[in-house]
Amino acid sequence: MANPSAESSSPASKGTSWGIIRIVGYGLLVMSLLEYLAILLPPRLLDPEWEFSALGQIVERVPVPLLALALIFLGDTQLRQKWERPLLGVLSWFSLGLSIFLFLMIPFWGVMNTVRLNTQNIQEIDGQLTAQSDQFTQFEQQLNQASPEDITTFLESQGVTLEDSAGDPKDQILGQLQQIRERSQEQADIEKVSRRNTLFESSIKWNASALISGILFVYIWRLSRWARVSGKKRSKATSKVLEKS
Repeated sequence: MANPSAESSSPASKGTSWGIIRIVGYGLLVMSLLEYLAILLPPRLLDPEWEFSALGQIVERVPVPLLALALIFLGDTQLRQKWERPLLGVLSWFSLGLSIFLFLMIPFWGVMNTVRLNTQNIQEIDGQLTAQSDQFTQFEQQLNQASPEDITTFLESQGVTLEDSAGDPKDQILGQLQQIRERSQEQADIEKVSRRNTLFESSIKWNASALISGILFVYIWRLSRWARVSGKKRSKATSKVLEKS
């Protein structure tokens, strides 16, 4: 009777297993490249929001091409198809290209855009606060030009009744307006801190992930040196090893 373990370890079954693993790797790599094209096209360079968002989307999808290249290079030269041999060399250099791309993204799309976006957020909040303050100032000027009778008549027309013991209606309104100014300033400061913390958290996470991913791609490039060596050189190196042994 045939030994089942021998049949499962036959060259044909091994070839099928390697083929399944590697074709999954090729498929994952193609899908990840399509994802990256969708992210980067159309490019909006010099737009800090787009560049920073693109960095995050690329880094968050890096595990897929990493896994794909690991599956493709698995097994080195064992049971390879003829069409794979030149492609493997290209993919080895492609790993190095991805690592360089990620390393360059850190200072230009990561760090610089973090500073730009933080400055942009501060300017936006300050602009909104200034516009609101201008409205308050304009209202105060109109209020100071109005007589107490005019103010009382206006408030009564709006359904607001003030007691005589409450004091001058103009002073009451100005006091409430000052409170609103202070609350607006406090809310603006809180919004600045909230946006800055959220921005810095994303920046640290994405930049660190880009650095780690770049190192992993370099490691794949180094370990796949055999794919960049031609068949003739490989056979010569193998023959030298056999002669020495």
